[in-house]
Amino acid sequence: MKITRYHTGPLAVNTYYVVDENTKKGFIVDPGGYDKALFTRVKEEDVTLEYVILTHGHYDHIGGVAALQREFQEVKLVASSRYSEDDETLAPDVCVDDADVLSVGGIKLHFFHTPGHTPGGICVLASGYLFSGDTLFQQSIGRTDFVGSSFKAIEKSIKEKLYTLPDDTIVLPGHMGETEIGFEKRNNPFVRD
Repeated sequence: MKITRYHTGPLAVNTYYVVDENTKKGFIVDPGGYDKALFTRVKEEDVTLEYVILTHGHYDHIGGVAALQREFQEVKLVASSRYSEDDETLAPDVCVDDADVLSVGGIKLHFFHTPGHTPGGICVLASGYLFSGDTLFQQSIGRTDFVGSSFKAIEKSIKEKLYTLPDDTIVLPGHMGETEIGFEKRNNPFVRD
């Protein structure tokens, strides 16, 4: 599995382009905006882009969806089954819920419903990497001062779902740099294990 991070959109969201190099199938997580280099790379590598996955519906994470759907017409939009409260302008092709699994080539994608930052937030685990969106950051968590957000909900999501993952699970958040579950359990000032 090969992962490349791009900073996209007005708030430089971490957009992840992931490819199963054996099958040349891939997916993108949280396209915050149009990125010519990303689009060119998908085409040059001749990757079949199967899914665009949204961890939640905030504008800074979805700004590139329309362009991706125009450019790669077979790609399916994946979002939480509880997504509609986040942004009703995008209709997911695939709705996922807690414990659902999808495959991209040989990569298994395990979904976790992680409300808190938004009611419909999800995280995705793939081969020891956790795409955490705006749920868990390096020594921080997603904002909980929005309508529909909740500190108690995000704390529960992190403690009961993310902190139960192996300590060496690499966390790839929607903003900032990567971290590991074990490090966050010991050092995150907002949610301690």
